[in-house]
Amino acid sequence: MNATLMRALCAGVYHSGLLGAAMGLTEPLRGNRTDGRFQILVYHRVGERIDAFAPGTPVAVFERHMRYVRQQFRVLSLTELLAATDRGAVPPRAVAVTFDDGYADTHEFAAPILQRYRIPATVYLATGLLETDRPMWNDRVGVAIRDTTSARLDGVPECGGLPLTTPEERRTALTRTLQALKPLPPAERDARADQLSQVLHVPLDRGPRMLCWRQVEEMRAGGVEFGAHTVHHPVLTAVSIEERRREIVDSKRVIEDRLQAPVRHFAYPFGRATDFDATTKRLVREAGFVSAVSMVFGTNTAATDRYALLRGGPWEETTALFAAKLWWYRRAGLGAVPSTEHAACVA
Repeated sequence: MNATLMRALCAGVYHSGLLGAAMGLTEPLRGNRTDGRFQILVYHRVGERIDAFAPGTPVAVFERHMRYVRQQFRVLSLTELLAATDRGAVPPRAVAVTFDDGYADTHEFAAPILQRYRIPATVYLATGLLETDRPMWNDRVGVAIRDTTSARLDGVPECGGLPLTTPEERRTALTRTLQALKPLPPAERDARADQLSQVLHVPLDRGPRMLCWRQVEEMRAGGVEFGAHTVHHPVLTAVSIEERRREIVDSKRVIEDRLQAPVRHFAYPFGRATDFDATTKRLVREAGFVSAVSMVFGTNTAATDRYALLRGGPWEETTALFAAKLWWYRRAGLGAVPSTEHAACVA
């Protein structure tokens, strides 16, 4: 089915009321009938200038998402949701909302919307990115490729020369460059990103900003809970075990020292099945975290590995498509696997 037909079908089902009726039959919002499944939505940026080179969710789209989940789902904090899972008391249509990295626009744009709709959220902080005057390395790369006047990129030896004469060529160059830099040790990765900006004659400080601790404390006062996302956001399986431990433990310690509160939840950087393994999960557990979330897509149940929780979207701009996909993913139970099976597939 092509995308245009899919959008038309979803709009028809949504606006006709059939989607709401189907949800009411399969999982009544006010009833007690539940199979214990829950979804964790994940966002990164919520901003005004969103494109392929500085990606995220437009503010208006995020507000539509939050309005819909408040009306149609039971939105719990991650702490509340996991406690309900332990009791075997997950309510119908349970959902949690999370954010990764620690972008400043989470404070500027997302937090007021969360407060407006009384939606709890968990923000995972990469602590080494806070209080800095530079965007995250991938955003520096994206903005440099987007804004340069150069017609060619020769600053990434792994990729050879990359043409930049058309928007499509620039998107291709971004994808290939991020793939080349992502597995590098953080210090080398960041230095290479700086070098690329300089080669392309784009200022190093151009791009999305990161949170400062004052903003973190303001959001916490507004009910947002915070988890850890390492210090420097490396691919954990690409660094030594000792470096992994430092990234995990130090990020927890920094947040706890600053907020004077326990940090219970962790998010794996990048979060694909190849970006964490059994050793990494053990280090997270030993550090005192009670959960860890991935970017492996799916719906969770009580059987899902608590240190490999599944997350995803949809992130569609129209409410109809967002609603239809969210319901379909939930009913299909996509990705919900027992902990032993998931542990094997990521080891």
